[in-house]
Amino acid sequence: MKIKRKVILHGPSTLTVSLPSKWVKGNNIKKGDEINVEEAGAMLKIYSGEANLLTKKTSIDVSNLDSQSIRIMITVLHKSGYDEIEVKFKDAGTVKVIQERINSRLIGYEIIEQKGNYCVLKNVAGDNLPELNTLIRRSFLVALSMANNSLEEVKNSDMKKLKELLVLEKTNNKIVNYCQRLLNKKPYKDEKTVFTYLIIWLIESICDDYRDLINVILNQPKFKISPVALRLYAEINNLFSDYYNFYYKYSDKQFEIMQHKIIELKQALNKTKFSNQEIAFRPYFFSIINRLFDALGSTVGLHH
Repeated sequence: MKIKRKVILHGPSTLTVSLPSKWVKGNNIKKGDEINVEEAGAMLKIYSGEANLLTKKTSIDVSNLDSQSIRIMITVLHKSGYDEIEVKFKDAGTVKVIQERINSRLIGYEIIEQKGNYCVLKNVAGDNLPELNTLIRRSFLVALSMANNSLEEVKNSDMKKLKELLVLEKTNNKIVNYCQRLLNKKPYKDEKTVFTYLIIWLIESICDDYRDLINVILNQPKFKISPVALRLYAEINNLFSDYYNFYYKYSDKQFEIMQHKIIELKQALNKTKFSNQEIAFRPYFFSIINRLFDALGSTVGLHH
């Protein structure tokens, strides 16, 4: 709803405008409260402080679901921004499944009540909205570390260190899940939010591709990578690094350059004849390239 307000001069240079009473009541704003004011070009976005955000609650019945479905459901509700979830179940072992998921992925959640056939999950840590950009960068860096270090360990045929890198995929899952939660908890959303959400989802998916690629290698005894596959691995990693730099230092020209690199890399990948040990690399290499291509479009959307 569009509301007009007159600008009032206080003192020699201070300009003020009154807040709509309906908005004030709806957001529980009181004298002395802090509100957020964010510049957005010719517009100002005004929203209540984090302490005034409404608590989202829901209830689910997982009695007829298997463990994997339960894990997925509470993860989705966490990233959707729910602060309190009552979970009903039949099997007492469900609590263990939920607790394991909380420990591995759901930042801020704890089981605060358990009785009979239900338990209550609650966000006890609060949501640190100002940390969103820092966390997005961290998700990039974790994924890039997995990409570059896996290449190094494959090159050195160090399977023990390669296996240890799989923990980075779990770390990335946790960070991205929390980033998605913060995006869904933002007091305001605009047309740019969906682009950011998609990009961090793609970064998580790229991490999954590297995880699966590592497992393909680990499942092959006495694996030795060929020079051709090693070169493609390095070029795909370089493409990922280029995208990271593109995300933080955007230019239309770099967008064009990145597109051409992707086309050339796909052509090279199509022409490459892999060994029997390496043939399983192809779908993961293509998947990483295609996800980066999709991220390019969303990055353009963030800047235009």
